[in-house]
Amino acid sequence: MKTIVVISDLQIPFESKRAVNAVAQFIEEYKPDDVISVGDESDLAPISRYSLNTRSMYEGDLSKERDRVVEVLRMLQVKHITRSNHLDRWFAALARVPAFETIPEMRLEEFYKFDELGITYHQEPWSPAPGWLLMHGDEGTMSSVAGQTALNLAIKRAGKSVVCGHTHRQGIASHTFTYLGDKKPRTLTGFEVGTLADFNSPGMRYAKFKNWQMGFGMLYVEGKHVTPVPIPIHNRSFTVEGVLYNF
Repeated sequence: MKTIVVISDLQIPFESKRAVNAVAQFIEEYKPDDVISVGDESDLAPISRYSLNTRSMYEGDLSKERDRVVEVLRMLQVKHITRSNHLDRWFAALARVPAFETIPEMRLEEFYKFDELGITYHQEPWSPAPGWLLMHGDEGTMSSVAGQTALNLAIKRAGKSVVCGHTHRQGIASHTFTYLGDKKPRTLTGFEVGTLADFNSPGMRYAKFKNWQMGFGMLYVEGKHVTPVPIPIHNRSFTVEGVLYNF
């Protein structure tokens, strides 16, 4: 059976360092077949459109942020990354000065050392397992109910089950339906894996009421059979396959 760890929304430099260290230690011990990040590894606040002509535009240190992103991706042994609204800020910033796009070092994969780390960056939705797509989660209508944003994407956009981040929520939702002419019902599932951001960090203070859940996800793949499992992090601990991990 293939095992895949799915993380999302690190929001570096606003990550929970303790949670990241604990998940990295789990990955080192458990040795999954793959580790995937579904976006927002780097917050990139200084180059956000929300920071234009504000103090935030001048306060960030992108070199330091990049170095931390590289460090964390190496620790978590990430091998695949999907596009996301925060990494899209990089492309938007380059588009404001098109000449920068001609500099090889300004490529996203080069800047974040994806090639050096053996990471594949996916600009389009990507399938990690039969019948499933990885999407960031900002491609459709957001719901305040955990799992529903991913399910909406599955039903309205993907036509396959979807695992995503973006919402900072963790949950699973499914819908079973039968089209005219179908011989048997189909079930689509939406899986939101949570976040590893620090809810009390400066970058996360924009949300007054944080309907967010810290955690990550697992996909167990056996042939065409895929089982999504949320791994919630509560009180500095999480459980995988009956084993408790404290930090």
